[in-house]
Amino acid sequence: MAKANRPPHPRSLTRERVIEAALELIDRDGAGSLTMRRLADAAGVTPMALYNHVASKQDLLRAVAAHVLDHANFDGGLEDWRAQVEFCFHAFRAVCLRHPGLARLLETADVAPAAVFIPMDVTLRALKQAGLSDLDGVRTYFTLVSFTLVQAAYQSRGPYADLEPSEKIRSERLAGRGYAAVEQLSLPEDWDFDAAFEFGLRLILDGVEAALGRER
Repeated sequence: MAKANRPPHPRSLTRERVIEAALELIDRDGAGSLTMRRLADAAGVTPMALYNHVASKQDLLRAVAAHVLDHANFDGGLEDWRAQVEFCFHAFRAVCLRHPGLARLLETADVAPAAVFIPMDVTLRALKQAGLSDLDGVRTYFTLVSFTLVQAAYQSRGPYADLEPSEKIRSERLAGRGYAAVEQLSLPEDWDFDAAFEFGLRLILDGVEAALGRER
């Protein structure tokens, strides 16, 4: 008889396997849906068996977040500040797309691990090299984070048909209401999320360069 699909025996369960099983559930159903009972069912063990490897649900969530961030490479080791920031946020976006529940997980109180500051450290060092002040560096970092999180979340969960100015919506719901610029849009049939991300990233970093130019 094949043994490949048998649930793990409690003795074969490890902290790493618990974390990976939790991450699968979070990716599929969101951080808010994770319970120790559901995780135990997914792992094929009793809930009590999980507590041999994690101290609590909060400990588990923190470990999941750390696992995701520790396995990502945000630092390209690039000398050019702009290329370094671009590398960092390409990596950040890739993580968000692979793990759509990560953003919500990091928002949960008392969960974010120290590793959450890795992309911030990479970005601030690059922006300081460019000549940006600490305050403007932090402002830029959070602008980049907000843009990346929203764009990745929309790509993962969308499209939201009623929020997009499709030809059908423009002709049936917006025509004659005075939204001339929206009505006259000429958009591609398929939205290119990669191109949209590159455009937004370039826009933000062009703004940084313009600000630096004004200061010199």
